[in-house]
Amino acid sequence: MNAMKITHLSILSIILASSLSAQDAQLPPPPEVVAVPFYLDNTAHELKKLPKEPYKEHKGAPAVSFTNAFIISAQVQGNASELRIPSQDKIVFVFDATTVPRLYKFTQSGKKREFAYEKGNQRNAIPIPGLPVTVSKYKGGSAYQFSADERLAAGEYGIVFGENIYTFGVDEKK
Repeated sequence: MNAMKITHLSILSIILASSLSAQDAQLPPPPEVVAVPFYLDNTAHELKKLPKEPYKEHKGAPAVSFTNAFIISAQVQGNASELRIPSQDKIVFVFDATTVPRLYKFTQSGKKREFAYEKGNQRNAIPIPGLPVTVSKYKGGSAYQFSADERLAAGEYGIVFGENIYTFGVDEKK
């Protein structure tokens, strides 16, 4: 009986290992560029570099404040990012860096997109965390992958990576 269990466990281990190897073989190689996020396009089996967009910092006061509190927002010109991603359950991004990117949803106002990323007062400033994400190791090497913990609704998004903002839009499936 024990020999039978060991045999079944061995077969299961081999199947699992070969399944994981097959999944890795289907993934594109990790990016060769550091500190730039890429969209993992599973249908095309490729990594697509997110566009880096210039932004202006806007420092404003919260709606209700009796102190010297402030909120810093990033403002990006234009209605939409050039990179469009169809709506899906899990949108995965791949990056190679030691800093974890932060994901934000833009609000749109006229011909610009904006999100708040820092708040504080005269003494200190703290980052606004953005949308919750899960980070895990990507296939081999030093690359990682991340995705939002919840399905991303249609709209415009920004990923803050160091001092840069990379953008993408999620479109409803037609």
